[in-house]
Amino acid sequence: MQESAAGLPPRSTQALADHLAASHGIEVTGLSELDHGVFRVERAKGEPWVARVFAAERPLAEVEGDAAILRGLERAGFPAERCASRTPVSELGGQGVLVTEFVPGVRAHGPRAFAYLGGLLGGLHAHAAEGIRLGGAWHHLVPQGTPSQEIEAALSLLGEVGGAPELIEAVAELDDCSDLPHAFVHPDFVPANAIENGDGTVTIVDWAGSGRGPRLWSLGFLLFAAGALSPKHVDLVISRYRRHTQLTPDELGRLPDAIRARPLMLDCWAVGTGRKPAHQVVSRLSRLTKRSERIAEQARDAFAAP
Repeated sequence: MQESAAGLPPRSTQALADHLAASHGIEVTGLSELDHGVFRVERAKGEPWVARVFAAERPLAEVEGDAAILRGLERAGFPAERCASRTPVSELGGQGVLVTEFVPGVRAHGPRAFAYLGGLLGGLHAHAAEGIRLGGAWHHLVPQGTPSQEIEAALSLLGEVGGAPELIEAVAELDDCSDLPHAFVHPDFVPANAIENGDGTVTIVDWAGSGRGPRLWSLGFLLFAAGALSPKHVDLVISRYRRHTQLTPDELGRLPDAIRARPLMLDCWAVGTGRKPAHQVVSRLSRLTKRSERIAEQARDAFAAP
């Protein structure tokens, strides 16, 4: 039987519906999977919800942490998804379940979206976030943690499947940015997690893995997503980001590694889970490095512009 990334078999959607009804006192009229382990929940009364079912390896306390962060973002007026219940976290068969309000709209795209994302991320990175949980790692590799832990997890995964030596070496050499300035970060602050609203603004979803971490690692993935489309998108990200946050000289010098880090992590996960052959990823390592360097150069010029 095929399973989602969260380990929920497709035929268990009825169990999820029953669980949501019992936990939140709602009548579920339909469930549709939006992504691995992420379900749109149709309700007999009221607007739809979203239910995220996390892997059993992710402690319930971390899912509670997601909810706490969403509440804090709501108090601050930040455009993020909102908790759908006063007690949005529950447990189903050893797996944490988080319910949020469904955000209507389409996935953000185009120049305007990158401008919004740059400004929003710059605003997040302006907060040192002292005292909150560590974050910045992709939750499919690390239940909750830092980029350095994400690198360790990728290496462990590659070791389990006998990953290509060239790929293992590339991952081992990654800069985790742990000695650079830290701030409040979202690991995947890219259009895939941004819903475009009717007025052209965006709402950010999927806050698993958020917390206090090196801001450069977080910015790097947004710059990669922008630069993969157009140098103009990189300029838009930086023009809005710098209104709130300026990078240090050390950060500017280490941009290339931060930009290539998450794409490489995604490839490692794909290899480790059998979605891609290792030789395919290895064949693109040089191209990834060159693209990251080009994007970094574009970003430095944008930061230096009047």
